[in-house]
Order: sequence, then C-alpha cells, then structure tokens
Amino acid sequence: MSVPQQFFLSEQQFVKCIEIKVPVVIEAAEVQVVVDNHVTLPELAIKIDKIIASVRDLRGNLVFVDETQSGDIVLVPGHKHQRDVKVRKIIISGTLHKQIFYVNKNNEVRHTSEDIPFTKMVDLSKPKEVDNRNDVFVQFHSIDVDVNWELVRASRVHQTAVIVLTAKVAEDRQIFVQTCPRPRECPEGNLVRDGGLEIWADAAHPVFWGASNVAQTTITHGGSFAAELGRLNPQLPGSLFQMISRGIVAGRQYRLTFFVREDVLGSGNSAFTLNAEVLFFDDSGVQIGIGSQSLASTSIPETAYSQVQITTPITRDNVASAMVRFSFNPSHGNTNTVKVDDVVLECVPLTTNF
Repeated sequence: MSVPQQFFLSEQQFVKCIEIKVPVVIEAAEVQVVVDNHVTLPELAIKIDKIIASVRDLRGNLVFVDETQSGDIVLVPGHKHQRDVKVRKIIISGTLHKQIFYVNKNNEVRHTSEDIPFTKMVDLSKPKEVDNRNDVFVQFHSIDVDVNWELVRASRVHQTAVIVLTAKVAEDRQIFVQTCPRPRECPEGNLVRDGGLEIWADAAHPVFWGASNVAQTTITHGGSFAAELGRLNPQLPGSLFQMISRGIVAGRQYRLTFFVREDVLGSGNSAFTLNAEVLFFDDSGVQIGIGSQSLASTSIPETAYSQVQITTPITRDNVASAMVRFSFNPSHGNTNTVKVDDVVLECVPLTTNF
C-alpha cells in the first residue's frame, strides 16, 4: 500500500492557499489474522451447508514510544504529549461473527451462530513520528474473511478463518493547500451596477461610480440621467469608472457597450478624445489585461447618441476583478464635453460549432 509522498514546489506566481484539517496517512500495513476454533452444533449433522463470516466491532489501539530521552525505548504515558512521540505498534481487536448453516439427520437445513473475539499485534516497518498523539487514529479498509471447515464428528466442526485487511495509521493535521481557479462559467446579465447612471448623491457624484470632472445631465439616451464628462471644466481631464468583482472569470471575453454624444459649448471648439477601457486585475491588484478603444471628438455625433462596443481579449487564469473606465482627455482650447449613458458590461458566451 503506497503512502503519500511529500515534496516541495516553487511557484512562479502568487497563489491562493487556505488552511484545512485533513487526515494524513502515516503508515499502511497489510494484516492477516488466523482464527482457528471448534464448535459443537446443537444437534447431529450430516454436513455443513455453508458458513457466512463477517468482522464486527473492529478497533485499533496504537502503541506510542519515546526514543529520544534515553537510549532505551520508553513507553509514552497516555496522558501526556511529547514532541518526539512515535507510533510503533497497532493492536487490532474485533469479533468474528459466523452464521453456520448445517443439514441435520432429517435433511433439514438449520442454523446456528457464534462470535469469536480476536486480537492481533502488528509492528510498523519502523516507528513513525507524529505531531499530536491525540489526533492519531486507525482506519480499516479492504476487509475480507475466508472460512474453511471440517465436520470432525456429527456434532463437532473444526473451522479455520483467515481475516485479511488493510490498517492505515492516520493523523489529523492542519495543512495549507492551493485552491483551484474558479469555474469558468459565463455569468448572465449586466455586470455594471447602475449602468444607466440614474442614481446620484449630488449633481457631480453618481453613487455607484467614481467620478472626476463629471456632472449629471438630463439629456439622455434612456432613463432620466446620464453622465457628462468635462462639464465642470472642459479644458481639464475627467474620468468615470467602476470596479467590478462579481462575474469576472478566467478564460472569457467581455463586451462593453455604451452610448456617447458630444455637447457643444462656448465657441464650439471640439478637441478631445474619449478613452473607453476594461482593465483586468489579479487578487493583488496588479493589472493583467486590458481592452480599450479611443474615440476622437470628430467621430462622436452632436445631435444624437451613438452606440459603441468593445470586446476584450480572453481573460487570464488568475483574473479576479475588472474596472470599467471612461477617460476624457481634452487638447488645448477645447470647449466641448461628452455624455455617456447606458453602460453594459457582459460576458461573451463561447461559440460552439456543431
């Protein structure tokens, strides 16, 4: 029976680990117990039809030793834990239950049963060190019983039973394990909160969005409000952004859809660009991907909203979150602004070819 091996692995990237308590197999031993006995039947028999045997009340008691405090092996007291405690032996005990079916002199099949206790001491290949003797226990697997019998006299049966089993010495230990990447399931619906920009704390601060040089506007594509970038000062940069962690999974593409419209102010000097981006981050906040598109002011209509779509590259295995960001970048002398409304970020389903 093989025992798990311990080895060291150097990761090239940060990984996520959690602490769990699991049974660790210390030693596995193949055990054979021979139970030989005679039984007297309640009446005379012509023959034994069959014997069905099973093992009940199987228990394993461990013998611990201390080999370091002296040159001799000293039994460790049961009430005290020592740092250098080792497991040396397993004392296996149980009951062999047998159902004996026989044919009496009237050719009738009758039945009787018996329970025979047994004990077996097993030495491990070598003493195994444990962390805490109170967390060490024995597990039994692959229990098999084979019975041979001989009808010595009409009422006396000689039986030899061979019990074969695997005894595993295990200890509950707290270890750190690396967790698997989250399932690559494509979530449904809009991942952006308040994509319609309807909820505002005041005229310059949407509740679910971060904003700089942004103002509320009632000239919308849908709903009651939209966001106007550059409204506070069209000659200064502006931004509108939102962090998203729900529904960002590995191995997928995401599609950003939004509507834009230019607003002509003052002398009507249109000299700005609008950058729309979807940035991806790992658990440490390190950027690991981006999908973006830059719109010149000359490509944005002044009289109606226009739809824009961006499809991102496939996300990496360690992706954890994303940011949707609109950046207003004016050039010298710009007087115009840009409105953004009805923002949707959705996972793109994989295409299946039949």
